[in-house]
Amino acid sequence: MKLGRIALIFLASALLEIFAAANSGAQTSSPGTPTSGGPPSGGPPPVSIGALIDQAVALFPRVETEILEVQGRNVTLAVGRASGLQPGIVLEVVREGREIRHPRTGQVLGNAEQSLGRAVIAQVSDRFSTAQYEGEPAQPGDRVRTTGKVKLTLLTLTSLGVKSTGVEPMTNEIYEGLSRTGHFQLVFGEQIAAWLTQEKIAPEEFVQGKGVTEASGRFKADNLLVLHYKMVDRKPFLDARVFVMGRSAPSLTTSFFVPASLKAPVGRFSGSDKVAQNPERKPRSLLQRLLGWGSDTSAYSSAETSLALKEIARLSYTVVSMDVAMTPADRIPRVVITDGQKVFVYKIVNQAFEGDWTYSERAFGRIFSVQFADLTGSGRLEVVANRYDPRTGMNSFILGVPKGKPEVLVEDIESILMAVDEQGGGVKKTLWAQRFRKETFFTKGQADEMVIKNGSLVKVKSVPVPDTFRATGATFTNVNGKTSRALAFIDEQNRLRVSVGTEELYRSGSVVGGGGEKIEVIRDVERGGRSYFFQLEPTPLAIDLDGDGVEEIIVPQNQIDTGGLIGIIFRGPAGLRFQQVNSGFDGMIRAIGSIPGEDGGQPSLIAAVVRYKNFLKVSGETQLIMTLPQE
Repeated sequence: MKLGRIALIFLASALLEIFAAANSGAQTSSPGTPTSGGPPSGGPPPVSIGALIDQAVALFPRVETEILEVQGRNVTLAVGRASGLQPGIVLEVVREGREIRHPRTGQVLGNAEQSLGRAVIAQVSDRFSTAQYEGEPAQPGDRVRTTGKVKLTLLTLTSLGVKSTGVEPMTNEIYEGLSRTGHFQLVFGEQIAAWLTQEKIAPEEFVQGKGVTEASGRFKADNLLVLHYKMVDRKPFLDARVFVMGRSAPSLTTSFFVPASLKAPVGRFSGSDKVAQNPERKPRSLLQRLLGWGSDTSAYSSAETSLALKEIARLSYTVVSMDVAMTPADRIPRVVITDGQKVFVYKIVNQAFEGDWTYSERAFGRIFSVQFADLTGSGRLEVVANRYDPRTGMNSFILGVPKGKPEVLVEDIESILMAVDEQGGGVKKTLWAQRFRKETFFTKGQADEMVIKNGSLVKVKSVPVPDTFRATGATFTNVNGKTSRALAFIDEQNRLRVSVGTEELYRSGSVVGGGGEKIEVIRDVERGGRSYFFQLEPTPLAIDLDGDGVEEIIVPQNQIDTGGLIGIIFRGPAGLRFQQVNSGFDGMIRAIGSIPGEDGGQPSLIAAVVRYKNFLKVSGETQLIMTLPQE
């Protein structure tokens, strides 16, 4: 009996150990051995982030060897499995030439080299490897080696139920760890994420290999690290896989629960490579203040608790559209506003409004957008105004002040106009036009660059834009990187899209925009015509909020009944990230602009907040609110 009890105790202990191992939260597979990517079911202890980084480094070893044999496009290399080589690894092939000696000492400094081509490992044996070769004719004895940093595309995918508060710090740890090795050149894979959405390929399908070959070829992602976050047992779980040279079978698979101890990354919000060494550094950037730095990251940020605000004007009408810009000629910030009938231009002097000029002329239609632009190169800002009448269509015009008073430079324009800052100089100097169509209002996939000549607009060239592009609610930005200008716009489904040419980089999951003019288009499809309505969108603001040279995007979220909400799109370690901020404003945010800070200081934001007086929203007032620089 006593022995039976002892046996039961040992059996219970063994079962507990097995259960603990099954829930330890980590698993890994050797390179080339795919797994299901599900939660661990036993075996080795938890895999740390450091282990994942070590495995990624080991997957791309430093190798230098020579060619043993050449048979057509196949070459045999004098290196085997012990080197760590895996199929898909790319090596450089060079031929050594004459010795280079020091002219005085005669010391051999090295050999001249001729680059021949590249070899892609196809098969690895114990003592040799075979590879497919592309390049100039090679021969036995030519040298083969790895060269430079390995380009690794980092793609973050999330399934339903995963909060960004867990994804961001985990991805940041992996990104920083890979960077510290000095082994990789890391790039982000937002284009692939957008393409997967377009092709309706779920994250679970992609990590199993569906679409990997096509994505790798399309976006030149020879080496792809996929971080797939999902929920397992109500906890965030990471399935990490490395795909090499477009092979649908991963060369590395590892998975584990995201440690609860990870915190949000400190001091790193956008595309800068610099990480703050002192998290208490003062003053905080405007981006940190907007995001409510130091608050509970699982809740919406409250900008009103961290920003100094000032009402700079209160208008007795509802603002339809607004733009803000620094005038190149006199360096005075100006604001242009329309109520739908008139155009008002103000100066901002000592954080207060001063009237500059007003334009009013009876005409068919209603103005639904105004923008500043320096289209003539004079340093004085012109005003690009879109006007529409349900019966006659588009009737846009451009205003200038060549002699100190406003006058029409171009009128009766039957297109939707959009001024853009293509070069990132801070002032919009290029004019686009999108043709108006009664059937769709916007002409899909079409835009032309225009210039003013002899009182009319002349086409310079067609510009490539996505089919979903709409010339209202659009701006240019370098949110994808300092050297890359991208087009950001709000689509028909109220999602913010970022694209370069026709290639989409990002699409927001949250709704944005709303609150813009509703356009009535009357089509002659039956007696008396029939009305169709199109919702126009507020223009997103592209602005560098943290001084790192990479812009963020701010866009109102008037579709949400809460009111006073804005969305901020910024580059984080996991790529482009969206965060909602409660501005605390009581009303609809109709437009957002900005002026640069003095002596390179923090910029100031200006928001037009509209409050309607009745249910029909036909009358109301506008409050213009400005953020003040941090003392």
